[in-house]
Amino acid sequence: MSSIIKKLLNRVLLLSDFTSRLKTLEDKISDLEHLADENESLWNMLDEQREMDKVFVGTPEEFEEEMTDMMLRHMKPRGDA
Repeated sequence: MSSIIKKLLNRVLLLSDFTSRLKTLEDKISDLEHLADENESLWNMLDEQREMDKVFVGTPEEFEEEMTDMMLRHMKPRGDA
């Protein structure tokens, strides 16, 4: 009878150890996914910056015109507008 209890206790301890290791791995995966999201955001920002650099090559008047166009495209009317 005591050998069955010992085996059962060993299995419970193994299961407890397994769940704690699983939790640790889940936390590490979560951290790595967060880093991957930040990395993706950084690359998107750099790509957008390259596109913006291409757009604003020219005279100050062209720059002002492009900025005005961008503001009008992205502006959301409010109120009675």
